[in-house]
Amino acid sequence: MSTDDRLSPERLLTRDEVRTIDKTLIARGVPGVLLMENAGRGAAEVILERTRSKPLRDVAVLVGPGNNGGDGLVVARHLRLHLPDVAVVAWCMADPAQLAGDAAVMRDAATACGVPLRVAADDPHAAALALGACDCIVDALFGTGLSRPIEGAAATWVLAANARKETLRVALDVPSGIDADRGAVVGDGAAFRADLTVTFAAQKAGLHTGPGRVLAGEVVLATLGVAIPTSVARSRCWLESTAPRTPARRPDAHKGDAGRVLVVGGRRGMTGAAVLAARGAHRMGAGVVAVASTEAPSAQHLAETMVTALPADPAARDAKLRKMLQRADAVVLGPGLGRDEAGSHMAATVLGACEAPLVIDADGLWHLAALGLMPAAGRAWVLTPHPLEMSRLLGVDTKAVNDDRVGSARRAAGLFNAWVVLKGPGTVLSDAGSTWVMPYMTPALAVGGSGDVLAGAIAARLAERNSDGPIMVRTRVASAVHAHGRAGERLTAQRGASRGALATEVADLLAVVLEPD
Repeated sequence: MSTDDRLSPERLLTRDEVRTIDKTLIARGVPGVLLMENAGRGAAEVILERTRSKPLRDVAVLVGPGNNGGDGLVVARHLRLHLPDVAVVAWCMADPAQLAGDAAVMRDAATACGVPLRVAADDPHAAALALGACDCIVDALFGTGLSRPIEGAAATWVLAANARKETLRVALDVPSGIDADRGAVVGDGAAFRADLTVTFAAQKAGLHTGPGRVLAGEVVLATLGVAIPTSVARSRCWLESTAPRTPARRPDAHKGDAGRVLVVGGRRGMTGAAVLAARGAHRMGAGVVAVASTEAPSAQHLAETMVTALPADPAARDAKLRKMLQRADAVVLGPGLGRDEAGSHMAATVLGACEAPLVIDADGLWHLAALGLMPAAGRAWVLTPHPLEMSRLLGVDTKAVNDDRVGSARRAAGLFNAWVVLKGPGTVLSDAGSTWVMPYMTPALAVGGSGDVLAGAIAARLAERNSDGPIMVRTRVASAVHAHGRAGERLTAQRGASRGALATEVADLLAVVLEPD
């Protein structure tokens, strides 16, 4: 599989890679204390900028026992110097005298600048009382260094901080309790809920997908003031927060240029799923959209869609379906297909005979897991599972998928030799070798039929014949995922509500949010 080298999305580094960067810089003569100073000062500058219109009164910095605690002490010192009338207190989770190395240097510097250091007690009432008046709480407990669940005083203070409603919560590097690589809450323990995360040196995958995407809030990268040795990066994972460029449709384009999309699904009682996939394809710009089903949806649902009721006889149905596959430029298998014998036979036919790019969703994924097939050489498959469907594909429970979304997408891509779009907060796109994270998260997409719309949108982009030369599967799939996410965000903004959105409304905004050259 190929990737599109025209794009330069931001690389996501692992915790070990970031540690290697620190070690490499120090080995080259950059003092570790300078790296800590630059990181903490950068975070303080972000906090000062964010609170310019609403001056702070009381700031609590939660200081852990390691280097993240040292970063926090730098933040406390700079806030104290820039805001002399603000009460800035460093709450240490252990005796500050036990801090060592660069963190100890920053402890002494903070004390010299008038930052009071207090030892936090493992007392919920004391924590709630201490944080009750704070309008800013800075999490400098563990950052990327946590390998076990938060407990003791740290857990007490994290929970007290999370309970504050009218407080700006800022995490340094990574919210404490979150695995920097996977985005999972470590050991299902406590985790800091940030409004803003200032991360250092490089972005981390755990900030942009899974629970980490929710708990990190807005993510801002603070540089270390030195050139980063990018040669240490080996993870082949990128943050793609900007949509790939989508060529504008030529004025003389015709429906053949836009491509033909075939949706296979929509049995009795589930015809709406096929209709929504068709609508997604229409709105993303497909020239012709057809639905093939044992119970064809009513044309009145979408007059532009060609609907075909497949014969009841298995042999005749198979022959008709094969003929329709030959005319398609891209195919969607699964929305409302059903899991009965007829659905299984139709899935086997499509998986075996389809030569066009194939998007496999919903019941199509169920049959794929049962059949265990892989695409023939030269054929492009795109799997679009949500976590429950992914758990079936991989033979694991849903928690295992959610705890490692990047790893799960990569494993599925390798297992089925396909592109995988793992839906959920921070959508993951992977082809076994490389992975891209698109940090969309909006309740407008948490509605039945949203995934069907996405499947149709992906197929529409894959069906286009001459918009950008040879089909660049990753670029086209990514553009559809971006359009879907942005449509959800725009719909939420337009409606002014976080609930009550319809999948049809998401579909109808797809073309509006595409970004032409």
